[in-house]
Formats: sequence, structure tokens, C-alpha cells
Amino acid sequence: MANIENPAIPKGSTVLVTGANGFIASHVADQFVKHGYKVRGTVRDTQKNAWLGAYFDKAYGKGHFDLFSVPDMTVENAYDEAIKGVSAFIHVASVVNFNPDPNEVIPTAVESAAIAIKAAYREPSVKRFVLTSSSSVTLTANPETFMKEKGAVVTEDSWSPDAKELAWTPGPWGPEHGGPVYIASKVEQEQTVWKYHKENQARRPDLVVNAEYAIDVQDDGLLHVAAAILPDVKGERIFGFGNPFCWDDILEILRKQFPNRKFHDKFAGEPYPAVIKPRDRAEQLLKRLGRPGWTSLEDSLRMNTEDLRAADAA
Repeated sequence: MANIENPAIPKGSTVLVTGANGFIASHVADQFVKHGYKVRGTVRDTQKNAWLGAYFDKAYGKGHFDLFSVPDMTVENAYDEAIKGVSAFIHVASVVNFNPDPNEVIPTAVESAAIAIKAAYREPSVKRFVLTSSSSVTLTANPETFMKEKGAVVTEDSWSPDAKELAWTPGPWGPEHGGPVYIASKVEQEQTVWKYHKENQARRPDLVVNAEYAIDVQDDGLLHVAAAILPDVKGERIFGFGNPFCWDDILEILRKQFPNRKFHDKFAGEPYPAVIKPRDRAEQLLKRLGRPGWTSLEDSLRMNTEDLRAADAA
């Protein structure tokens, strides 16, 4: 475990992680506990998610992780109790149901993010706010033109040029419309947070805001830690784009891992078409926290399919 000199929040501090029962958020919480922090994880219903608290108690002992009920993250003061005394607010929870109706997704995503950043500003103990964004917010949301953007360069200032327009096209909408709606929700969510922070930063100069994207889930969790504790990481969009791949790459790896199973022949896919200039910065943050670099696609798949291999061997 890397030793960080003068971390932005001291070890032993409490970190609030929203949607802690989710796949990404649970790994974010796990990485914080591994690095010596206490985690307060929000869920809608603590009784239904008691298994999560039991997991952390078994893995690390009692006192490192606590569940906190936030039944509705769109209520104005949803986090007023959960946030008390925490040093960092990691907002992972979002609407990920791929509903094709933008009215059912985008306002909720935006409102929940606005409520979260406002809560962080009101609580004087909070020094870091980290929003989990999505790699999809940087390129076109049109699946017909996405793979044609070969050579497109993604920078810290990149935003999807068409997500909002596509999402709000008049209905009726089919299931395929859920993709543009989700992308637009993440674009508007992140832009809302940056806008509020820019307009209010003068009254909370001690509060740092960062936004993080997605890759292997353990790397993802660790980049959230980096965004919260590294003192020089301030006001950044951290581009966690690990390894470019297409579904044919995944199929090839799965064939090696599961030689007795039958898979689709080919999807005729191509790797991610854009050049992600800021990804090197994210990899350096991983290395500062003790990782050798990005987790390879093959290793990531291996770790995520261990149960399937065990079932095959049984």
C-alpha cells in the first residue's frame, strides 16, 4: 500500500459513499477501507442491504464500514444526516435503468447531483467531493456515427456534442433510445456539478471537486481514492479509460478462459475509436497509490468470472 505524504484527508477520516450496494460503489468503499479510511455507505434500505455491512465486518473487522439509509436521493435535504462529520463525499449513485423516456431519467440524475454538491457545500467538515461520471459523456451518443470517429481526440474539455439533442427528440421512444438518454443524463449531471462549484467556490475555497470515469472496477475504486486524498488533485476530470477493446477481444479472452463453452463467432467490432489524451494522468495516479498501472482486460475478466470457472470445475 502506497504511503501518501500529507493526504488531503487524514487516514482514519470518514468518507461518505452513495449507492454503496452498487457494483462500482461497493468497490470504491472497499478501496477506501483498504487505504485506512472509514466508510459511511448510503443505501435506500439498510435492512435489505445488511449483507453488505456483514461483508465489510468480516473482511476488515467492525468499525470500518457503516450503512446509512437515504431512501430518496432527490429530496432536498437527503444527505443532511448522512454527511455529518465526513471528510469526503463520493457521489456514485445515479439512475442506470436505461429507461428510454428522458423525463424519467435526466431530471432525477441532475437533481440528485445538485442535492449532493449542495450538501457538501453546507457541511464544513467536507474537504473533497468526487462525482462518478461516465466515459460516454465525451463522444457522440449516436451509435450510427460512434465508430466513425476514428482519430477523434478526447481532452479535459470534451463533451458529447449531441447527447442532449438526441435524448430529447420527440417520442414515442423504443428501447434503443435508453442509450442516448443515459449519456445525456450523465452529461447534464456532471455539468450541473461543475457549474454549481464554479459559481460557489469563493465561499468554500477549501472544498475540492473532482469527476471520475470508469474502467476495471478495482482501478475505478482506487481512482476515487486518488481524487479524494491526493493533495495536488484538484478540480479535475479524471479520465479512467483503461484499455481500448471491442467485444471480439472479450470473446477471444473468454474462449481461452472457458474452452468448454461455446461463444458467438464474431461481432465484427472495433476498438474505442478516440484518442484519450488525459488517460496517462489517471494511470500515474494509480501508480502513486501502488498499482503498476491499468489492470489488463484479461485480468479484469478473469477476476470477474472466477465464480463461473468454479462452477465449471464443480
